[in-house]
Amino acid sequence: MRRLASIQILRAAAALSVALFHACQWSKADFAVGAAGVDLFFVISGFVLWVACEARPATPAAFLLARAERIAPLYWIVTLAVAAGAAWRPQALPIIHPQASHLVLSLLLVPHDDPAGGPFPLLPTGWTLTYEAFFYVAMALALAAPKDRRWSILSGVLIATALVGFGYHGWYTLLANPLLLEFLAGALLARLWLKGRFKRLPGWSGWGLIAGGVLTLLAQQVGGLRDDFLRPFVWGPPAVMIVAGVLKLEADGRIGTGPVARILTAQGDASYSLYLVQAPVIAVLAWLTPGWLALVRAPLSLAAAVAAGGVCWAALERPIGLTLLALRRRLHHLPAAHRRGGRGLRTTEQEALPALDADLA
Repeated sequence: MRRLASIQILRAAAALSVALFHACQWSKADFAVGAAGVDLFFVISGFVLWVACEARPATPAAFLLARAERIAPLYWIVTLAVAAGAAWRPQALPIIHPQASHLVLSLLLVPHDDPAGGPFPLLPTGWTLTYEAFFYVAMALALAAPKDRRWSILSGVLIATALVGFGYHGWYTLLANPLLLEFLAGALLARLWLKGRFKRLPGWSGWGLIAGGVLTLLAQQVGGLRDDFLRPFVWGPPAVMIVAGVLKLEADGRIGTGPVARILTAQGDASYSLYLVQAPVIAVLAWLTPGWLALVRAPLSLAAAVAAGGVCWAALERPIGLTLLALRRRLHHLPAAHRRGGRGLRTTEQEALPALDADLA
């Protein structure tokens, strides 16, 4: 699967948006719409995984293994580090509850209420990974079916689960949320992308869709429109518009290669690290900074989060990824008789694992 610069830039924008949202929260500033970066992530994830699986089909087992390798190691490390920090200095991370059962369920991405009664894992932003994990399971079910039935299975599972959430509030808050439909919207964009439909759109539509999405989000921020229950119908449409607009620019070869584009692409590489570490870093900085710094706390927090994300990517995420890739290649070059007790990995699995590593999670 060809790596798309547009997707990397969008990942950077989404992660920075969420980080700024949390930075403003701790500074008592209103930037609620920054949380829509999560909705952008979900649409991106649906797009990338559908394209990857169509380009290099994987077995359900290979797909789930690739996804686990991509998101779990770094998530576990950050979660354990945050749990240790909260146990050592609870006043620095007051929203973290490092109880043993809560920690175990969080590491396994099992939906549950935390000790305070909220539907969050120990690393609060990890709630999005629970939704990602469910989407992976739905994708694996689709991959187990003939190719011409995969879309029906994926859409059926996600729509049915969202409908269950409307009927049962407890399941809605934990997992059966219409937010799952944003993955489906991303997968729909992927189907259109693979059919070349974006090239047929008018030349102005790329920037037009992006402007429409951004202006819609800004209008919602100014108007105070935020509804957690109907979130995917408030922030979901502009997120889809932005992704579609950027894909149109990509299709037309209009994604720039200048300094700003290169910086954002590099930030896109580190977006998963930034997303995981930004909330605890911002919380600790708020604890450390005196009250008279409140006016500049938001930009300081954002800068600290970006720096921490970069360090996390360079010191942990990238080395882990390279190590897993080296192990995979080593396994690939072993004689078939020595793989999995004499049963070698199938060719589709060997090809699919590296391809699926391109996704954020």
